[in-house]
Amino acid sequence: MQAIAAFARTEVVSMNADPEAPEISILVSSYNHASFVADAVRSCLEQSGVALEVLVIDDGSTDDSVAQLRSIQDPRLRVFTQENRGLSLALNRVLAEARGSWVKFLPSDDRLLPDCLARQLAAAQGSIASFCLPEVVDASLRPLEDPAPQAWFDVPEARGAQVVTDLLDRNCLSAPCGLFSRAAAVEIGGFDASMRVAQDYDLWLRLASLGDLHRFPERLVQVRWHGANQSGEVSASSEQERARALVGGLRRDGLPLWCERMESQTGSRSQALEALVAALLDSGLAEVHGFVEELAAEIRQAGGGLDFDPRLAAIVVASPELPATAGAGGRPERESS
Repeated sequence: MQAIAAFARTEVVSMNADPEAPEISILVSSYNHASFVADAVRSCLEQSGVALEVLVIDDGSTDDSVAQLRSIQDPRLRVFTQENRGLSLALNRVLAEARGSWVKFLPSDDRLLPDCLARQLAAAQGSIASFCLPEVVDASLRPLEDPAPQAWFDVPEARGAQVVTDLLDRNCLSAPCGLFSRAAAVEIGGFDASMRVAQDYDLWLRLASLGDLHRFPERLVQVRWHGANQSGEVSASSEQERARALVGGLRRDGLPLWCERMESQTGSRSQALEALVAALLDSGLAEVHGFVEELAAEIRQAGGGLDFDPRLAAIVVASPELPATAGAGGRPERESS
């Protein structure tokens, strides 16, 4: 993983000294979004009730994004440019410059709704990261006709273990809706520079090993869905990244901790094991089947059966040491994140 402390030299388009220490640092990643980037930055600077700074990193845009940024004069704004190096490295560049106790990542085609930061900062107390909900709109900020993207993120309020186990199914946490501890992000090394699209999902899983995540149901960020969203592309490589992030989290924290998280919700060890198996199967990722086999073995050793989820059959067949008590049945298809 790329360390966040050392970077190649970048051009600083503007560096304004703000004597007030910010509570929140907003990291705006910009790449060929000249039509949107000024609106994104202004939506940050118009926030009230919090001390903030806005750090924009233009990652080698070939349009007039930088010219749009030069037109904004505000002592809380700092703009950096560099040759195109990818989103993770760009974000780590400005994370290293951030001074706020809290950090928000805002893609340059999205925008904050009024009072987003004040409301989210209040909700974040006691957590290592807090997540609001997005309002998914089109390029002109009109409600999106397709209800699927909005439904993907519209999940109920949750805290701690419930948020983490929800991430087994999919990344239901919209990246610009997160507000997270800068110290914690620095401690875990920032964004994984090897990831192109799942860097936020990976960051949430790694932050969860340090403290509670909190999700609350207020729509405070407008996410533009305009057909060219990087996060909207589902491909074999993006699914591989999701699998790598999830497998990394399972290995790093260990199945005992994941079982404890689930047990805090279900109330019993046996129910926790079964719920964790079901959640892993819900992910739709073959890469987690090894963990499913370990959990299934523990269930059998405790005297339980494997017929609680018919999807186990295909995995049990591949593992003769686990008696096939479940009926035949494959994994249902699911929408990928």
